[in-house]
Amino acid sequence: MWPFRNRAKEAEDAIAVFDDAVAVAAEKWLYFTKTLVFKEDVPLAQRIHLFSNPMFEGLRNNFPALAKAPPALLLLIVAKGVQRSGTHTRAQIEQALGAPLPN
Repeated sequence: MWPFRNRAKEAEDAIAVFDDAVAVAAEKWLYFTKTLVFKEDVPLAQRIHLFSNPMFEGLRNNFPALAKAPPALLLLIVAKGVQRSGTHTRAQIEQALGAPLPN
């Protein structure tokens, strides 16, 4: 039996909900940024980190395909959500996370 068969199915399922998850992350990010007002000196990286913890849980609870998703995938969804929200540029997000975002 192929040992990675279930993982391939899990990956396909996660890919299927990726765009919807990014849309939810963008919506929640906009709410987060309007509701919680940070001092100007709070770095974007810290803001994303504070947002990510509850967002990861929400993604796992609301998208069964993401229930076992690794944190790196969830962070990618959050980062793409921040980008889609339009509050920060791609360059700002990449700089905050210290990694390039895929297209």
